[in-house]
Amino acid sequence: MKIKEPLNIYRFISITAIILVTVGVTVALYIGNRPYADEWACVAFVDIIFILIFVFELEYERRKDRVAYNTQNNFVRIAVLFAVCAGLTYAMSYLPEFYRPVIIIPILLCAASNSTLAVVGGLFFDILLELSSGGNFYAMMALCLMTILGAVLAEALEKKRYRLRLAIIMLFLNLIVPAVFYYLSNKEIENKCFFYGLAEGIVTALVAFFLFGMLHQEKGREMDDLYLDITADDFSEVKALKNYSMIEYRHAKKVADIAYRCAKAAGCDAHLCMAGGFYYRMGRWLGEPYSKRIVRKAVGLSFPDPLTRILLEYYGEEFDISSPESALVHMVDALVKKVDALEADVGKSEWNHDILLYQTLNEFSASGLYDKSGLSMNQFLKAREFLAKEEEIG
Repeated sequence: MKIKEPLNIYRFISITAIILVTVGVTVALYIGNRPYADEWACVAFVDIIFILIFVFELEYERRKDRVAYNTQNNFVRIAVLFAVCAGLTYAMSYLPEFYRPVIIIPILLCAASNSTLAVVGGLFFDILLELSSGGNFYAMMALCLMTILGAVLAEALEKKRYRLRLAIIMLFLNLIVPAVFYYLSNKEIENKCFFYGLAEGIVTALVAFFLFGMLHQEKGREMDDLYLDITADDFSEVKALKNYSMIEYRHAKKVADIAYRCAKAAGCDAHLCMAGGFYYRMGRWLGEPYSKRIVRKAVGLSFPDPLTRILLEYYGEEFDISSPESALVHMVDALVKKVDALEADVGKSEWNHDILLYQTLNEFSASGLYDKSGLSMNQFLKAREFLAKEEEIG
């Protein structure tokens, strides 16, 4: 079942900004060359092709949950860093042709998106640089190779333990790659090549080691803060739930708290599970048709896509459970609901707590409910052990 997605203003503004920045940096780079009308037409064609590819890929990656999990924050971040990269590209046009630190551009784009978009954006800026400065074939090859290397290495920069080694590797790449292509173009090597390469390499290494880490860490903190904000008691939807039903509110708070701690024990995204646990029954609060109402409400509240997906996968009724976090939230909600019903019916002393929890979770696993979730057996066992010992359940 496909749900029609409402237009999101943040996504629209961000994509519009990317298009305007693309046109702006193109004009800024070419205006000094006094190009003829036919040259402007060709450059405009290049811009149109790039915009179509970049926007298509951005939307495709978002739909696959590989980028921009939060439309409001992440799309704005991508647009801002794209503008920064455009400004850097213009500044690089004043540097020696073979020694432009273009590897910085995919590093920055990857910090906001992913390596695919970093390659697309980086190669486009390389093309603009070389077309506007004469188009030396060997210089173009050097810039493109550095961009591809930067995008590939930038993904590994997400792991903090690799950053120092990768920064050193990038420093040496900036020394060697431009020098090789400079030699292929001029059949000689000058001392200035190594001076320029060292300067370029140091700047790139500093960006890779410090700036990427700051941007990546900020992106993670921003998502956690968002999940905390939308589950706080002063958030509009939380207030609305209190007014709707205090029973539902207490259930939501209980599931959110247990899901958060269970996710930590199982190695899942704890803040996402907390928010997913709180809003898991949102479809039932809103009424039928559940899916359409959930999507409309989630978009209106700027919920991240992974959270919206968990809500749509409620008990696997309309959509298969597709992530470990979604599976974990289902476990917690189902157990809390089952135990609360048993206590209300027969009392706490009439049944064995541990046996019931183990049996229920094993039944969930055996039913195939989590087969498409990506939940590993190790994560399932850790979650099961935590929930079996959780005093708040029962």
